[in-house]
Amino acid sequence: MGSLTVHVQNDNGDPISGKLVVCRFPDFSGILETRTEQETDDDGVAEFDDVPVCMVKVYVDGHPQVEIGVGSGDHEDVTVTV
Repeated sequence: MGSLTVHVQNDNGDPISGKLVVCRFPDFSGILETRTEQETDDDGVAEFDDVPVCMVKVYVDGHPQVEIGVGSGDHEDVTVTV
């Protein structure tokens, strides 16, 4: 397992609170997807712990943003602009 922090900002680089961030990743069978979601806090941050080792698809308010690999024991940090 690893973890992922998603920073959501506007075009000016200002953080955006209240955005729904969804992380989708394959389940253990590799066939189906599971998901976890969280709203960004006042700093525009959504944190996800216990992310499986895989490629994680990150969505903000239903729109695909980025796909990032998370390794065992890794903490990944990604910034998306919406």
